[in-house]
Amino acid sequence: MNDFIQYILYLLQRGIWFVVPAVLLCVLLLAAGWGISRKKGWHFPWRRAIVLLLLISWLGLTLFVTLFRGEPGARQWNFHLFLAWREAWNQFALRAWLNVLLNIALFVPLGILLPLLSRVFRKWYAVLLTGFGFSLAIELGQLATARGMFDVDDLFTNTLGTMVGWSIAMLVLSVLERKNGWKGQSLAYLSVPMALILVLAGIFVGYAVKPYGNLQDAPAVTANLKNVRWELEFTPQDEPVTAWVYEVGRLDQAACEQFATQFAQKVGFSVEDIYYYDDTIWFGNHSSGDFLFVNRLDGTWEYNLGRETTPVFDVHPEEIQSEDVLDALHQLGIEVPGNIQFTIQSPDKNEFFTASAEVELVPGAEKQWYGTLQCDLHYQDGKTALDQIDYRIVTLLPCREESVLSPAQAVQELYDGHSFQGAILEYYQASQVTVLSCVLEWKADTKGFYQPVYRLELQLQDQGRMTDYVSALK
Repeated sequence: MNDFIQYILYLLQRGIWFVVPAVLLCVLLLAAGWGISRKKGWHFPWRRAIVLLLLISWLGLTLFVTLFRGEPGARQWNFHLFLAWREAWNQFALRAWLNVLLNIALFVPLGILLPLLSRVFRKWYAVLLTGFGFSLAIELGQLATARGMFDVDDLFTNTLGTMVGWSIAMLVLSVLERKNGWKGQSLAYLSVPMALILVLAGIFVGYAVKPYGNLQDAPAVTANLKNVRWELEFTPQDEPVTAWVYEVGRLDQAACEQFATQFAQKVGFSVEDIYYYDDTIWFGNHSSGDFLFVNRLDGTWEYNLGRETTPVFDVHPEEIQSEDVLDALHQLGIEVPGNIQFTIQSPDKNEFFTASAEVELVPGAEKQWYGTLQCDLHYQDGKTALDQIDYRIVTLLPCREESVLSPAQAVQELYDGHSFQGAILEYYQASQVTVLSCVLEWKADTKGFYQPVYRLELQLQDQGRMTDYVSALK
């Protein structure tokens, strides 16, 4: 089971214990009210009492999930409507879509219970305002207590969930009561749930028929970079450009587990724990400190070496040769392309170094290697340990040659706020940015293809250098 789903179930389990005292108190109050009504010969409104009890239970669980499940943090807010939907589209992963769907489902009980509590809430606008009001109160509470994020997306999805619940309740009541015109009313009540189903179906069908997947890091919103003063250190080409899309292939769960089992046997550690998290599966051994993270999008992986598997060099990192790193990898059973050369460097020339290598793409070639490989080295007490391997080299198969943006168009996309890191540039409020270069690279998408993107090296006036990307496919 996906670990995010397990986390949701864990929250619900904790939330039930949070709700139980409130429910017990309400049951005692109901019992007292029933006893008084019976003694005085009054009719006790059992239906409303039970609905009210369920409503209080829902409110307690919702308050726990939204306000009391964690510790306070920094105040956060989002005023971009449908940002969560666009992020879910880019990532097209279970966790991202559950973020949207669970926010809808959370308020469905409110929409069902309100019309059962009072005939006032059989009016659509009364339920709409109530659902929006409850959601707004929770969002303001999250902002005030710094427990969560004030999010206009939550306002929309919570209110939508309330109306879906109201439609279901009114549909059932209409069928049961069968008043004049009930058939037409029933069809009208179906409109909100059916509209939601059709929208979601359109999204998933649209994704299924796309020839390629989505780039997970693609921008979900347009950044406001109007105040940035741009400079170019080169003249970008503006002629028509084509580039190949390559196929790598997604790994399913079974393939990931098979790879991890074989990898662990070659390296020399046993897998004790497995965590499933969207497009990444973690294989670990807490006792030895070995952890393998496999990316299902393209089969790349990252490995944190444990105490028993760490290769050790008896020299300073600057004395290690490329052949030494290759020998260490071969002893671990890790396959690397031939003729690869490592460059060893350190940002501070202190204890931590990196040995990095790059395999460049050969346009038009058949099956080929492409990507980067980085090994983290730690120098201490006269010895150097290989602590971590970040293996992002894949085997590419040419799929189709496509028309792409020219470098000049890619630079313009950057200016217009459509780059992958545009939101970061907006946050930095950079006054002047120099574009140092613009070259084609390839990134994995959600369907197992490598799409062309433009990598742009930027020099920010006050924040130093950064790397940004622009999608190249038209």
